[in-house]
Amino acid sequence: MVPTGLRHPSLAYIDNTFTADDFVSNLVLYTPLGIALSGSSLIRAFLVGLSLSTSGEVLQLGYVNRVPSLFDIAANTCGAVVGYLAAMFWRKATGYNPVSLRVYRPLALAAIPVAIFGTMMLLLHRPRSDFSNWSSTFHLAVGNELTGDRPWAGTISEFAIYPFAMAPSQINALTSRTSGSYPSEPPIVSLAPTSSGRPLLSKPEELRLYDTLVRTNQLTLLVTMRTSNLEQSGHGQIITYSQDRLHRNFTLGQIHNSLTFRLRTPDSGTNGNNPALISGPVLSLNHTFRVAAVYDGRISKLYVDGKCVAHVDLGAKRPCLPGRISAWLPGLVPVREMELGGAQILFSFLFSLGILALVGIPRRPSTRLFAGAMAGAAIGGTTWVFGVSEPSLGIRILLECVAAGLVTVASVEAGIRTNGPAPSPGTPDK
Repeated sequence: MVPTGLRHPSLAYIDNTFTADDFVSNLVLYTPLGIALSGSSLIRAFLVGLSLSTSGEVLQLGYVNRVPSLFDIAANTCGAVVGYLAAMFWRKATGYNPVSLRVYRPLALAAIPVAIFGTMMLLLHRPRSDFSNWSSTFHLAVGNELTGDRPWAGTISEFAIYPFAMAPSQINALTSRTSGSYPSEPPIVSLAPTSSGRPLLSKPEELRLYDTLVRTNQLTLLVTMRTSNLEQSGHGQIITYSQDRLHRNFTLGQIHNSLTFRLRTPDSGTNGNNPALISGPVLSLNHTFRVAAVYDGRISKLYVDGKCVAHVDLGAKRPCLPGRISAWLPGLVPVREMELGGAQILFSFLFSLGILALVGIPRRPSTRLFAGAMAGAAIGGTTWVFGVSEPSLGIRILLECVAAGLVTVASVEAGIRTNGPAPSPGTPDK
């Protein structure tokens, strides 16, 4: 439900393609919700899971780089039900009611250095937006991946690749076919392709393309195209310089009536989707479009008929897990979501818990909430100031961290011992 950017909402973004890995991940995601509702009823767990998941998927219609799906709603709802049933089974088998978790003071105090160290790891990262992680073994193709699993329905009259970033005025002049508008420097590639899903270049030509673009770290892709189907999903590949659907140097694709441009850099990842560039609804039938994808070493832009329809800053500072840590994570772990929100929320929770263990739990609810908000603001504010260069992302992370701190302090209370001396007032019970 966390936005990384906004777009014009459209039902065309819904993709009901089923994948087992994604279904299982979404099921596991909502299992804790069902556990938390184990003191309620099965029908309530079902309805809460269904409502929350539906809300999240509806919001994703307007979020850049998100793909809502009915299968996600089904998996989330099943996860809430599975969590509820698992908790009920546990209660009957052990007699223990999992409504609270005792956290001993030394363990809670250890949460402070963990939160501080974890936040520092997210911030000690220099953005890299060059082509240093490109692969020279990938192939240039049109109309489909070489593996045949990303077909595109349409025609390409011509396309060209230049090793520099064209100015907006130049893009507009090329679109209108103004005399003398073509660059003085020739393109690296200029073709009128006739086959799809096959390598277009010989090996020497591919190496020349790779060497030139990696040396300049810039490119302009010009395409004259016409789509024949606005219901295409799963990223139909118009032009792709890739190995398969998960490994690419760059790809221009179609999602329903929108365009997407993925560009591989050390920060955007091997699939070029961290983040991908996605336009709003810009395509229609029975029209020839002149599309330009431009990258100047930091900013990626998409133009349709001379008008800029999407852009993203691939060189912006963002929280990022160290490469040594992310390399050890399983492929199914949503690393981007962890970096752009999940990690800061976790550290805000730990920092708030540690502060309560250090100074004690205030009796007044307002004082307790203030302490939680300040603890969350400390993590979120530090992340914003030192690790983020986009104000909208910084504000979002700050609000998430403050909310995490408030939720933490609202759900913590001092522990009570049944035997022996009374505990000090700061022993938290989560």
